[in-house]
Amino acid sequence: MNRLLLPTRARSPAAHRIHERPGFVRTPERDWSPVPTVPPLTYALELRVLDW
Repeated sequence: MNRLLLPTRARSPAAHRIHERPGFVRTPERDWSPVPTVPPLTYALELRVLDW
């Protein structure tokens, strides 16, 4: 499975909407926190493999 992962700030609802438009979905199981006060949210987009 090929997917593109994208972290974003939790306090950026405008960014969340931009990520969701092309099909990114929230992946809370992949959320992580590099610094306790900065909890990013992660999004993923499944990539299709094209047969040529």
